[in-house]
Amino acid sequence: MNDRKPKVTAGSQTVDRALSLLSCFSPARTSLPLHELSQLSGLTTSTTHRLLKTLESREFITFDSVSKLYSLGSATVRLASIVIQSSDIQTMVSPWLDHLRLLTGETAALHWLVEHHRVCVLEFESRHPIRMSSGTGAQYPLIRGAAGKALLAHFDPMVAEAVFSEAERIDAVSDLKWETLREELTAIREQGYATSYSEVVNGANAISAALLDSLGQPIAALNITGPDNRLDLKSLKRAITPLLEAVNDIRSRLGYSN
Repeated sequence: MNDRKPKVTAGSQTVDRALSLLSCFSPARTSLPLHELSQLSGLTTSTTHRLLKTLESREFITFDSVSKLYSLGSATVRLASIVIQSSDIQTMVSPWLDHLRLLTGETAALHWLVEHHRVCVLEFESRHPIRMSSGTGAQYPLIRGAAGKALLAHFDPMVAEAVFSEAERIDAVSDLKWETLREELTAIREQGYATSYSEVVNGANAISAALLDSLGQPIAALNITGPDNRLDLKSLKRAITPLLEAVNDIRSRLGYSN
Protein backbone atom coordinates (compact mmCIF):
# COMPACT_ATOMS: atom_id res chain seq x y z
CA MET A 1 0.00 0.00 0.00
CA ASN A 2 1.37 3.38 -1.00
CA ASP A 3 0.91 5.95 1.81
CA ARG A 4 3.01 8.64 0.21
CA LYS A 5 1.34 12.04 -0.11
CA PRO A 6 0.92 13.47 -3.61
CA LYS A 7 3.89 15.57 -4.61
CA VAL A 8 3.11 19.30 -4.60
CA THR A 9 4.48 20.90 -7.73
CA ALA A 10 4.86 24.59 -8.50
CA GLY A 11 2.00 24.31 -10.99
CA SER A 12 -0.42 22.64 -8.57
CA GLN A 13 0.49 25.17 -5.87
CA THR A 14 -0.35 28.04 -8.22
CA VAL A 15 -3.72 26.46 -9.03
CA ASP A 16 -4.43 25.93 -5.34
CA ARG A 17 -3.61 29.55 -4.56
CA ALA A 18 -5.79 30.83 -7.41
CA LEU A 19 -8.71 28.72 -6.19
CA SER A 20 -8.21 30.04 -2.66
CA LEU A 21 -8.66 33.56 -4.02
CA LEU A 22 -11.86 32.65 -5.85
CA SER A 23 -13.12 31.03 -2.64
CA CYS A 24 -12.82 34.36 -0.80
CA PHE A 25 -15.95 35.61 -2.54
CA SER A 26 -19.37 34.88 -1.12
CA PRO A 27 -22.91 36.36 -1.16
CA ALA A 28 -21.82 38.59 1.73
CA ARG A 29 -18.50 39.50 0.06
CA THR A 30 -19.14 40.07 -3.65
CA SER A 31 -16.46 42.73 -4.11
CA LEU A 32 -13.14 42.85 -2.25
CA PRO A 33 -10.03 45.05 -2.21
CA LEU A 34 -6.55 43.64 -2.73
CA HIS A 35 -5.48 43.82 0.93
CA GLU A 36 -8.57 41.91 2.10
CA LEU A 37 -8.11 39.20 -0.52
CA SER A 38 -4.54 38.87 0.66
CA GLN A 39 -5.64 38.52 4.29
CA LEU A 40 -8.46 36.07 3.58
CA SER A 41 -6.32 33.82 1.38
CA GLY A 42 -3.22 34.00 3.55
CA LEU A 43 -1.11 35.00 0.54
CA THR A 44 1.31 37.88 0.31
CA THR A 45 0.10 41.04 -1.35
CA SER A 46 2.48 40.62 -4.29
CA THR A 47 1.41 37.01 -4.89
CA THR A 48 -2.25 37.94 -4.57
CA HIS A 49 -1.88 40.77 -7.07
CA ARG A 50 -0.02 38.56 -9.56
CA LEU A 51 -2.65 35.80 -9.40
CA LEU A 52 -5.49 38.31 -9.68
CA LYS A 53 -3.96 39.76 -12.86
CA THR A 54 -3.85 36.27 -14.36
CA LEU A 55 -7.43 35.52 -13.31
CA GLU A 56 -8.52 38.87 -14.70
CA SER A 57 -6.88 38.13 -18.06
CA ARG A 58 -8.96 34.92 -18.26
CA GLU A 59 -12.14 36.76 -17.14
CA PHE A 60 -12.50 34.84 -13.88
CA ILE A 61 -12.03 38.14 -12.03
CA THR A 62 -12.97 41.73 -12.87
CA PHE A 63 -11.36 44.85 -11.45
CA ASP A 64 -13.04 48.23 -11.00
CA SER A 65 -10.36 50.88 -11.39
CA VAL A 66 -12.53 53.50 -9.65
CA SER A 67 -13.49 51.60 -6.49
CA LYS A 68 -10.32 49.44 -6.58
CA LEU A 69 -12.45 46.37 -5.90
CA TYR A 70 -12.24 42.88 -7.40
CA SER A 71 -15.32 40.80 -8.26
CA LEU A 72 -16.02 37.46 -9.90
CA GLY A 73 -15.92 37.67 -13.69
CA SER A 74 -17.91 36.36 -16.62
CA ALA A 75 -15.93 33.11 -16.90
CA THR A 76 -17.00 32.21 -13.35
CA VAL A 77 -20.58 33.05 -14.30
CA ARG A 78 -20.40 30.73 -17.32
CA LEU A 79 -19.22 27.87 -15.13
CA ALA A 80 -22.00 28.59 -12.64
CA SER A 81 -24.57 28.44 -15.42
CA ILE A 82 -23.32 24.97 -16.38
CA VAL A 83 -23.78 23.79 -12.78
CA ILE A 84 -27.30 25.22 -12.66
CA GLN A 85 -28.21 23.60 -15.97
CA SER A 86 -27.18 20.20 -14.60
CA SER A 87 -28.85 20.64 -11.20
CA ASP A 88 -32.27 19.77 -9.78
CA ILE A 89 -33.38 23.33 -10.51
CA GLN A 90 -33.27 22.59 -14.23
CA THR A 91 -35.50 19.55 -13.65
CA MET A 92 -38.06 21.74 -11.89
CA VAL A 93 -37.86 24.74 -14.20
CA SER A 94 -37.57 23.13 -17.64
CA PRO A 95 -41.17 21.80 -17.86
CA TRP A 96 -42.51 25.23 -16.94
CA LEU A 97 -40.30 27.02 -19.46
CA ASP A 98 -41.44 24.62 -22.16
CA HIS A 99 -45.07 25.15 -21.11
CA LEU A 100 -44.70 28.95 -21.20
CA ARG A 101 -43.05 28.75 -24.61
CA LEU A 102 -45.87 26.60 -26.01
CA LEU A 103 -48.54 28.77 -24.38
CA THR A 104 -47.19 32.09 -25.64
CA GLY A 105 -45.29 30.94 -28.71
CA GLU A 106 -42.31 32.99 -27.48
CA THR A 107 -38.92 32.35 -25.89
CA ALA A 108 -39.01 31.45 -22.19
CA ALA A 109 -35.89 31.57 -20.03
CA LEU A 110 -34.47 31.43 -16.51
CA HIS A 111 -32.27 34.36 -15.54
CA TRP A 112 -30.08 33.84 -12.47
CA LEU A 113 -29.10 36.67 -10.15
CA VAL A 114 -25.30 37.02 -9.97
CA GLU A 115 -24.18 39.97 -7.84
CA HIS A 116 -25.59 43.07 -9.54
CA HIS A 117 -26.29 41.37 -12.86
CA ARG A 118 -28.50 38.65 -14.27
CA VAL A 119 -27.34 35.72 -16.35
CA CYS A 120 -29.46 33.66 -18.72
CA VAL A 121 -28.78 30.09 -17.57
CA LEU A 122 -31.58 28.16 -19.27
CA GLU A 123 -33.60 29.02 -22.36
CA PHE A 124 -36.37 27.46 -24.46
CA GLU A 125 -36.40 29.38 -27.74
CA SER A 126 -39.54 30.22 -29.67
CA ARG A 127 -40.20 28.03 -32.69
CA HIS A 128 -41.02 31.02 -34.86
CA PRO A 129 -38.43 31.73 -37.60
CA ILE A 130 -38.12 35.28 -36.24
CA ARG A 131 -37.66 35.12 -32.48
CA MET A 132 -35.90 36.75 -29.56
CA SER A 133 -33.18 35.04 -27.54
CA SER A 134 -31.15 36.15 -24.53
CA GLY A 135 -28.44 33.55 -25.16
CA THR A 136 -27.41 31.04 -22.51
CA GLY A 137 -24.51 32.43 -20.49
CA ALA A 138 -25.18 36.03 -21.52
CA GLN A 139 -25.00 38.62 -18.74
CA TYR A 140 -27.25 41.68 -18.46
CA PRO A 141 -27.64 44.63 -16.04
CA LEU A 142 -30.53 44.76 -13.58
CA ILE A 143 -31.79 48.24 -14.39
CA ARG A 144 -33.10 47.35 -17.86
CA GLY A 145 -35.35 44.57 -19.13
CA ALA A 146 -38.23 42.77 -17.45
CA ALA A 147 -36.07 40.11 -15.77
CA GLY A 148 -33.62 42.66 -14.39
CA LYS A 149 -36.35 44.87 -12.97
CA ALA A 150 -38.25 41.87 -11.55
CA LEU A 151 -35.13 41.00 -9.54
CA LEU A 152 -34.13 44.55 -8.61
CA ALA A 153 -37.64 45.27 -7.28
CA HIS A 154 -36.93 42.93 -4.36
CA PHE A 155 -33.63 44.54 -3.37
CA ASP A 156 -33.35 46.78 -0.34
CA PRO A 157 -34.13 50.29 -1.70
CA MET A 158 -30.71 51.65 -0.73
CA VAL A 159 -28.94 48.72 -2.41
CA ALA A 160 -31.15 49.11 -5.50
CA GLU A 161 -30.17 52.78 -5.75
CA ALA A 162 -26.50 51.83 -5.42
CA VAL A 163 -26.91 49.29 -8.24
CA PHE A 164 -28.48 52.00 -10.39
CA SER A 165 -25.66 54.45 -9.60
CA GLU A 166 -23.05 51.83 -10.46
CA ALA A 167 -24.74 51.05 -13.79
CA GLU A 168 -25.15 54.76 -14.48
CA ARG A 169 -21.41 55.29 -13.99
CA ILE A 170 -20.20 52.20 -15.89
CA ASP A 171 -22.73 52.17 -18.74
CA ALA A 172 -23.15 55.96 -18.99
CA VAL A 173 -26.92 55.72 -18.53
CA SER A 174 -28.49 59.08 -19.29
CA ASP A 175 -32.05 58.37 -20.42
CA LEU A 176 -33.18 56.76 -17.16
CA LYS A 177 -33.67 58.55 -13.84
CA TRP A 178 -33.57 56.86 -10.45
CA GLU A 179 -36.85 58.45 -9.31
CA THR A 180 -38.65 57.01 -12.37
CA LEU A 181 -37.14 53.56 -11.90
CA ARG A 182 -37.85 53.58 -8.14
CA GLU A 183 -41.55 54.16 -8.78
CA GLU A 184 -41.63 51.37 -11.34
CA LEU A 185 -39.85 48.96 -8.97
CA THR A 186 -42.44 49.68 -6.27
CA ALA A 187 -45.25 48.80 -8.69
CA ILE A 188 -43.42 45.63 -9.79
CA ARG A 189 -42.98 44.48 -6.20
CA GLU A 190 -46.68 45.01 -5.49
CA GLN A 191 -48.03 43.32 -8.64
CA GLY A 192 -45.49 40.49 -8.74
CA TYR A 193 -44.21 40.88 -12.30
CA ALA A 194 -42.34 43.28 -14.58
CA THR A 195 -42.70 44.20 -18.23
CA SER A 196 -40.37 45.89 -20.68
CA TYR A 197 -40.77 47.41 -24.11
CA SER A 198 -37.68 47.68 -26.33
CA GLU A 199 -35.45 48.27 -23.29
CA VAL A 200 -32.63 45.82 -24.02
CA VAL A 201 -33.20 45.14 -27.72
CA ASN A 202 -35.19 47.47 -29.92
CA GLY A 203 -38.45 45.80 -30.96
CA ALA A 204 -38.33 43.19 -28.19
CA ASN A 205 -40.91 43.07 -25.40
CA ALA A 206 -40.80 40.90 -22.28
CA ILE A 207 -42.56 39.94 -19.08
CA SER A 208 -40.86 38.44 -16.04
CA ALA A 209 -41.47 37.36 -12.44
CA ALA A 210 -38.89 36.84 -9.72
CA LEU A 211 -38.26 33.56 -7.96
CA LEU A 212 -37.84 34.37 -4.26
CA ASP A 213 -36.26 32.25 -1.53
CA SER A 214 -37.84 31.55 1.87
CA LEU A 215 -36.72 34.97 3.14
CA GLY A 216 -38.25 36.79 0.19
CA GLN A 217 -34.87 37.46 -1.43
CA PRO A 218 -34.61 37.19 -5.24
CA ILE A 219 -32.51 34.37 -6.67
CA ALA A 220 -33.73 34.14 -10.26
CA ALA A 221 -36.46 35.23 -12.65
CA LEU A 222 -38.62 33.50 -15.23
CA ASN A 223 -38.73 35.55 -18.42
CA ILE A 224 -40.79 35.50 -21.62
CA THR A 225 -39.59 37.60 -24.54
CA GLY A 226 -40.61 38.10 -28.14
CA PRO A 227 -40.90 40.65 -30.96
CA ASP A 228 -43.30 43.49 -30.24
CA ASN A 229 -45.55 42.67 -33.20
CA ARG A 230 -46.47 39.35 -31.52
CA LEU A 231 -45.81 39.91 -27.81
CA ASP A 232 -47.93 43.05 -27.60
CA LEU A 233 -49.75 44.47 -24.58
CA LYS A 234 -52.66 42.02 -24.94
CA SER A 235 -50.33 39.02 -25.20
CA LEU A 236 -48.29 40.20 -22.21
CA LYS A 237 -51.45 40.43 -20.09
CA ARG A 238 -52.46 36.87 -21.07
CA ALA A 239 -49.06 35.64 -19.88
CA ILE A 240 -49.34 37.07 -16.36
CA THR A 241 -51.39 34.27 -14.76
CA PRO A 242 -49.40 31.28 -16.11
CA LEU A 243 -46.11 33.07 -15.36
CA LEU A 244 -47.04 33.66 -11.72
CA GLU A 245 -48.39 30.12 -11.47
CA ALA A 246 -45.03 28.81 -12.69
CA VAL A 247 -43.04 30.87 -10.17
CA ASN A 248 -45.27 29.82 -7.26
CA ASP A 249 -45.06 26.14 -8.20
CA ILE A 250 -41.26 26.22 -8.50
CA ARG A 251 -40.97 28.02 -5.15
CA SER A 252 -43.14 25.33 -3.57
CA ARG A 253 -41.06 22.52 -5.05
CA LEU A 254 -37.88 24.19 -3.78
CA GLY A 255 -39.39 24.51 -0.31
CA TYR A 256 -39.61 28.30 -0.47
CA SER A 257 -43.37 28.64 -0.03
CA ASN A 258 -44.56 31.15 2.55
